[in-house]
Amino acid sequence: MASKLPFFGRILGIVLGVIGVIMFIMVASNDSSAPGFVSYGIIITIIGVIVAVLSFLLSLVVNPKGIKGVGIGLAAVVVLGILSYAFADGSDYQNYKDVTLETSLAVSAMLNAFYILAAGAVLAVVYSIVSRAIK
Repeated sequence: MASKLPFFGRILGIVLGVIGVIMFIMVASNDSSAPGFVSYGIIITIIGVIVAVLSFLLSLVVNPKGIKGVGIGLAAVVVLGILSYAFADGSDYQNYKDVTLETSLAVSAMLNAFYILAAGAVLAVVYSIVSRAIK
């Protein structure tokens, strides 16, 4: 069962990605479907958190000594969520039709999380290049 988990995760990722692309196309062609796209983003975030927690528990069962790394990763996800929401500014919701303050805050928090992750990825690439050049 544990050997099939990466396969199931890959299939789940592909299915959720295809749904996201379809919903993006729907939003791009028709502005009125934007709240559904935001709701989908919130659902995907919740699924991501659930998968992270389940991964943590599975890692605890399979390899109790490696739990420290998983715990640090889970803590990083929680900190990322808290920081993203803390810096969220939903004040521009009045510029859009049928958008509430809560929806605007959720979108802002998700964008903040994306920006933080993107900056971290760029820093990791720069660190990798610099460390290889030094060696």
